[in-house]
Amino acid sequence: MSQKRKRTAENALAVSTGEVHRSEPIEDRQSTFIGFFSPDVPARNLQRIAEVKSASHKILAWRKEGTQRSLTGSIAQYDVGNDDDGEKNGGKAVQRVLDQIKVVGSCVVARWYGGIMLGPVRFTHMEDCAKGAVRKWQESITEAATKKRKLEDETVQAGKLARSLEERDRSIGVLRTLAAEKEQMVKDALVLGMEELDHDGVEAGSSKAEPTTLAPAKAEATVSPAKPALDYSNMPIDRLRALDKARDATLAFLLKRIEKAEADLAALGEARYRIIDNRVHVP
Repeated sequence: MSQKRKRTAENALAVSTGEVHRSEPIEDRQSTFIGFFSPDVPARNLQRIAEVKSASHKILAWRKEGTQRSLTGSIAQYDVGNDDDGEKNGGKAVQRVLDQIKVVGSCVVARWYGGIMLGPVRFTHMEDCAKGAVRKWQESITEAATKKRKLEDETVQAGKLARSLEERDRSIGVLRTLAAEKEQMVKDALVLGMEELDHDGVEAGSSKAEPTTLAPAKAEATVSPAKPALDYSNMPIDRLRALDKARDATLAFLLKRIEKAEADLAALGEARYRIIDNRVHVP
C-alpha cells in the first residue's frame, strides 16, 4: 500500500471510530490554534485526521484508563502520554489540561505557524484550545442526556395522551348520541305543538285541562355511524397534542348542543302549558 493510501485509510479509521469535538480557533499574530478532543478515537489516529494535515504542529496528549484497580474497584492508575510534535513542552501543556479536568480521551492542539514567534503565550493558547475542545464534548454529553430525558418524558406523555384520547372518544360517542336524541325530542315537541294549535278546543265539560308531558320521540334520532377507533399508540406526540385540543373543542360543542336542546325543551313545555291554559279560559 502506498504512503498516500495508508494515510487516507488512517484518516478514515479515525473518523469511523468516534466523534471528534473541536474548539473555537484562537488567532494571534498570524498563528492559528484549534483543539480537537475525542473520548474514543486512538491518540495517533486523532493526530492524523484530515483537518490537521496542513498544521505546522499537531501537539498531542492522551489520558486513558489503566488496567490496575484499587481494592475498591476504582482505577488506580491512568495511562498518560504526550507528543510535542516540534513544539517543545506543548504536549505537557495539553496533558496538564486533561489531568486537571480528569477526562479520559485524546486531545490534539493544531497550530498553523504564521511566521512570528509568540513566546510563552502560545502555551496559554494551547491550554485554552484543549479546554475548549473538551468543553464541546461535555456539552454534547449534556445535550444528549437532555434529549434522552426529553424523549423519555415525551414517551410517558404520549402514553397518557393516547389513553386519554381513547376515553374521550368514548365520551364523545355517548354525548353525540345524547345530543341527537334531545334534538329529536325538540323536533317532535314542535310537531306536537303545531298539532295542538290546530285543535278546536278542549274536552267537553272540562273546567281546565291539565298540561300533559311531551310526547316521546316519534322516531329514533339519526346518529352518524361510529368511526373506526384510531390507533394512537404510534402517533407522534405533536399529533396527539393537536388531537387532544380538537377533542376538547368537540366535547365543548356537544355539551352546548345538549344544553340548547334541554333549554328548547323547557321553553316548549312552558309554551304548551300556556296554550292549553288559554284554551280553557276562552269564554
